[in-house]
Amino acid sequence: MKTKIYLTSAIAMGFVCPAFAEPTNTENSFPSNGLMAEDTTYTNAATSTNMAGVYENEVNAVAEYENILYQIGAGQYLPAGGESVISCDQPGSFCPGVSGDVTYNANSAQGLSSCSTATSGLFTSSDGTGSSAESCYRACNISNMGSNGTISTIAHATALSGNDYYGSGTDTCEPTACENGWHVKEGLNLTSTMGTDGGVSNAYINNNGQFGEVSAAHGQSYYGINGANTWAVDYDTRGMLIGQSRCSKQAGDGTLTNPTITANLADETGQEGAKYCYCNVTGYTPDVGTLQAVLSPWVSIGASYDASKCASYCASNCANYMMSGFSDYSAFRAAVFGAIEPIPAMCEANTITINWTDASSADISANNAGTATYGEDVRTPVKATTKPGQRFKGWRFVAPTPVQVGE
Repeated sequence: MKTKIYLTSAIAMGFVCPAFAEPTNTENSFPSNGLMAEDTTYTNAATSTNMAGVYENEVNAVAEYENILYQIGAGQYLPAGGESVISCDQPGSFCPGVSGDVTYNANSAQGLSSCSTATSGLFTSSDGTGSSAESCYRACNISNMGSNGTISTIAHATALSGNDYYGSGTDTCEPTACENGWHVKEGLNLTSTMGTDGGVSNAYINNNGQFGEVSAAHGQSYYGINGANTWAVDYDTRGMLIGQSRCSKQAGDGTLTNPTITANLADETGQEGAKYCYCNVTGYTPDVGTLQAVLSPWVSIGASYDASKCASYCASNCANYMMSGFSDYSAFRAAVFGAIEPIPAMCEANTITINWTDASSADISANNAGTATYGEDVRTPVKATTKPGQRFKGWRFVAPTPVQVGE
């Protein structure tokens, strides 16, 4: 007789029970504030004490929320509907920061201010990265010069380029045309003019008045330097720079890529213990043109010398560092140029050559009468040529006859 076997398990009978996931976290005590966390098993916690006095049937578990608080610093804002503070990036706006915490807002950006609103509709543009209304601007225009306390008059200009910034923002207005008698004198920005390439030669005069030169044989007059502790670098078609060197006890511990920069030195060459070498720029001469004065702070070459030797080496090192094409020296030059305030374009008076008749070259030169600067003095020659039987009455200006095309 065969034994019959009966399968009584749910699986054997063809039934499958659903699988339930277990919460990831387990806590042995119920929270004292009654707020239960997500995805958690609270062991043996289903009691009336924990479940609002409920013993049977059902109980409600109500989700509670609180606002996330955001701190918005200057140069940042919280976009409408955003949940992360981001950097200011909206042209025509600026981000002054918010005092105190803010919460999520689906409809309005927080910490973002409109240039138009802040300036009564006068300065509506910006690059969007500023932290104050001073980053808002309008195009420079002669009709706005002197209005609203923002644009300074640019003497003799009749047309402008650049931007006029609100309040104390730094204007970039420059003339593009001038009144009759004046012409546009180009500005100077050494960072863009000189670039990062090195020079072709340099020269210096050390503290003892000795002249030295590297990579050429031009002579001192070529470089236009004189006096102890001066230097020059020839950048070929980019022009020439001249400057000064000084040794100081004021520490210049910066590197060539991040040098120490100061407007004033506490002491200079000749002081006991002066061992830090500084350089500055005093002039720039374009490849075709005349010397332009430059106002530069002192920049440390980042080296400390024996106090008895600093003055001997400083001028030549300034010249070499400003000339060399090595990457660290290029970074040093960039720091020097970046520390020099750009010189804006301006209207410069025309120089007019005066062709005197009946006067000798010597008599014209003696009174420097050969030219006149528009709007300034006219100087006449020492005397006119004496002519028998005639009395000199004076010179009269007569406009030259225009040259005809094709003549």
